[in-house]
Amino acid sequence: MKILYICTHNRCRSILSEAITNGVAGDVITAKSAGSQPAGEVHPLSLTYLTQAGYDTQGLQSQSWDDFDDFEPDLVITACDSAAGESCPMYFGRSVKIHWGLSDPSKLDGSDAEKAHAFADCIHTIEARVQQLKSIAEQMTAQASFNKEDLTAALARLPDLAHLATPTTTTEERPMDLPNIDPTSFATPSFEAFTQSPSTHKPRFLLLYGSLRERSYSRLVVEESARILQSWGAEVKIFNPEGLPQPDTDDGRHPKVEELRELMMWSEGQVWCSPERHGAMTSILKSQIDWVPLSIGSVRPTQGKTLAVMQVSGGSQSFNAVNQMRILGRWMRMLTIPNQSSVAKAFLEFEEDGRMKPSPYYNRIVDVLEELMKFTLLTRDNKDYLVDRYSERVESAEQLSQRVNQRSI
Repeated sequence: MKILYICTHNRCRSILSEAITNGVAGDVITAKSAGSQPAGEVHPLSLTYLTQAGYDTQGLQSQSWDDFDDFEPDLVITACDSAAGESCPMYFGRSVKIHWGLSDPSKLDGSDAEKAHAFADCIHTIEARVQQLKSIAEQMTAQASFNKEDLTAALARLPDLAHLATPTTTTEERPMDLPNIDPTSFATPSFEAFTQSPSTHKPRFLLLYGSLRERSYSRLVVEESARILQSWGAEVKIFNPEGLPQPDTDDGRHPKVEELRELMMWSEGQVWCSPERHGAMTSILKSQIDWVPLSIGSVRPTQGKTLAVMQVSGGSQSFNAVNQMRILGRWMRMLTIPNQSSVAKAFLEFEEDGRMKPSPYYNRIVDVLEELMKFTLLTRDNKDYLVDRYSERVESAEQLSQRVNQRSI
C-alpha cells in the first residue's frame, strides 16, 4: 500500500508520519510526505525526536505535493487542519482521503521538557494509528483484488480510524435545509468513532492546592487525595505553589512556571482544592491557573482533561470556592465531574499528624475521587474526539481561504 501524508509546510507532522510509517510498516507500506506550501526544510526538532525514538531520518525532506504526480497513493492522509481544508490535486482523486488533525508540537512555545512531551505524544499517536494501517496493508497484500471500496470499508471498521475520515456530505445524503452549514466540516457524531483500545498506562493526576500556610488544610486534603488515588493505581503529582511569581509579570520562564506548565501537559486529570477566603477561592489557587494559557502554540494543555473541585472552610459549609472553580474549569475547557467536596470547619477534621479523621466529609472526598477516576478512564483516550468542534474546523478552512486570497490580490 502507498500512503502520502500531507500538511501545509511538510516540516513536522507529515514528516513524523512518513518516517514512523516506513519504520513500523515498511514491509507492507511505502510512505511519502509533501506540503501544499513546503517550507523547504524539515524542522530540526522533528529530526531530533525521530532519532531519539529510533527512527531513520535519512532522505527526509520538505517538498511539494506537485512532485508526486506519478506516485499514485492508495491513501492520502492530511495531518494538519489547514491542509484538510485545501483541494488536493486532481490526480489524488482516485485515492482514499482521511484526516488526522494532529496537534503541531513544533509550534509549542514552552520549555524543552514541554516540547519533548508534546513530540512524544504526537509520535505515540502516530505509532498507534500506523499499527492499524499496517493491518489493512497486510490484508491488501494477501488479497490481490483489494480496491478503493475495500480500503474505505477497512478503515471504517477500525474504531481508532473510523472518525478520522474527512467528512463528505451532499444534499442527497443530508436532505436538510441548513444553508449556513459548511458540509465539508459537518459530521454526524458516532459511537463507532470512540476508541475501542483503551490505554494501559497508569492514569496521571495533577493536584493543586491554594494556601501557603504551614498547616494548610487545602494541602492536607490534596495529600489525602493523593493517597486515595495512588491506592487505585494512579500516578499522582502535587504542585507546590511556593515561589510561583504573580501572573502578568515578565517571568514566564521562571522555573516554577515551567514546572507547572509541564505538569499540566503531563496530566490526564486534575484536582483543585482551595480555601474559601472572603467568599471566594484564594489568589494562590487562581494564580496557578492564570499561568496556564488556553493554548501553548497549537496545543491546549488542559482541553478535554478531567477535573474535580474541592474547598475547605474555616466556618460553616459553603460552596462559593467550588462554584468559582467550576466556572474556571469550563473556561479552561476541562471536563469537570458532577461531584464536589466542601469541608466545613476544616481545623476540626484533621489529626495533629495531618491525617484526616473519619467523617462524612472524608467519605465525600472518596466519592469525588472515585468519580474522577472513572471519568478519566472513560474519556482520556477520546478527549480529542470529544472536544473536536465544528466551529474550529470551519475556522481553519476560513483562515486558509483568507491567506490564499490575500496572496492573489
